[in-house]
Amino acid sequence: MGGPVVRRWLFSAIDALFPFCCRRCGHLFLRGGSQRPATDGAVADPDLSQALADQFCPVCRQRWTAVSSPFCSRCGLVFKSREGDNHLCGRCLERPGAFTRARALGIYDETLRSAIHALKFRGIVALAVPLGDLLLDVFRRHWEPGEIDLVAPVPLHRRRFRQRGFNQAYLLIRHWNLPTGGTIVRDLLVRRRATPPQTGMDRRQRRRNIKNAFGVRQPGQAAGKRVLLVDDVLTTGATADACARTLLQAGAERVDLLTLARAL
Repeated sequence: MGGPVVRRWLFSAIDALFPFCCRRCGHLFLRGGSQRPATDGAVADPDLSQALADQFCPVCRQRWTAVSSPFCSRCGLVFKSREGDNHLCGRCLERPGAFTRARALGIYDETLRSAIHALKFRGIVALAVPLGDLLLDVFRRHWEPGEIDLVAPVPLHRRRFRQRGFNQAYLLIRHWNLPTGGTIVRDLLVRRRATPPQTGMDRRQRRRNIKNAFGVRQPGQAAGKRVLLVDDVLTTGATADACARTLLQAGAERVDLLTLARAL
C-alpha cells in the first residue's frame, strides 16, 4: 500500500501542524506574503526570493543562483568562467542534438532544488503557481511574442502519474496567459513505456534508457509548429532530446526547451 501515499499523508500532517516551517531548513518564520510587484507589462527579472516568500525563510530564499551569461547559446549550460559572451559549448559543437534552444531560471542547487523536490516528491502543489510565474518570466525574456505556437510539458508515464497524482511540468504552465497564437497542449507527447529513474546514469546510459520512450498523441498536431517543451530540470538533455526528436519526426518546425533548473 504504497509508500508514496503514506509519505504524502505524513507530509500533509506536518504541513497542517507546522504551517510556517521553511521548506528547506525547517525553521519557523513569519510569512512575508508572495505577491509579486506589478511590472506594468514589462518583463521582470525572475525573483525567487519574492515569489517563494510564503514557503521559505528569508535566509533560504536568498540561497539560489540565477542562470546568467556566459552560457551555451544552445543548451544553456552555464560556463565556469564568468567572462566572455554566450557561445556553443564543446558538447553542442560535437553533437548538437534535436532541440534548438534551452533556457532555465536557475542552477539546480540549494533552494531552487529544494523547491522542485517539495513540488515533485512531497506534493506541495502550492509551489506550482509561483514557480510557474518565475518560469513565465524566463520565457518572456528569451522568446519573442509569437515565436512559439505550442507549449507542452514533458510527459510522465501513466504508472508514474498514478503514483504522483500530477505532472509537475504541466502544473507549472497550466495557468500561463500566452500571447495570441500560443496554445498550451497538455498531452502533445505521451510516454509509451516506463523507464527506470535516471539518477546516477551518465549521458550514454540516459540516451539508451530513454530511447523510443515517447510518441505523439495525435498525428499531425505538431506539424509545422514551433514547440516549447517545459520540464523541471535539465541535466544531460537526453530526455529533452528524445522528446524533440519525436516532435521533429512528427513534423514540428522546431523544438525549444524551458526548465526551472539547469544542472551544472
